[in-house]
Amino acid sequence: MELNATIFLQAAIFFVLVGWLTPTLFDPFLKLFEERERRIVGAAHEAKRLSGSADERALLIEQKTKDAQAEARKVLSELRAKATEREAEIVAAARSKAGERLEEARADLFETTEEARRALKEQAKGLSDDIAHKILGRAA
Repeated sequence: MELNATIFLQAAIFFVLVGWLTPTLFDPFLKLFEERERRIVGAAHEAKRLSGSADERALLIEQKTKDAQAEARKVLSELRAKATEREAEIVAAARSKAGERLEEARADLFETTEEARRALKEQAKGLSDDIAHKILGRAA
């Protein structure tokens, strides 16, 4: 290998090209790659943040759902208790009314029975007078 003046000319052309291509080609490519890396990393951080936020919101929604279900069960239980209480009141009122009607019916039955007995006694007395009159020929 020979060293001559062309090596200096080639070195000078190399350094001039490096000096000219660095600001016009290499620096923009490096900035473009750095910007791309920054956006990828930023997007990954944003995705992790949103994922964490979504998980938190899902847990919050689940907790609120459980609270709402517990409240609904509580209200339903209260309504059932009120309905049971109202049912007991209605049944008690019906029993009371039925008892009153039964007592009225018994009183009516007793009164009717007594009237029938009195009527039968009167009829029996009248019949006995008639029988005695027919048999004896005179009033008893």
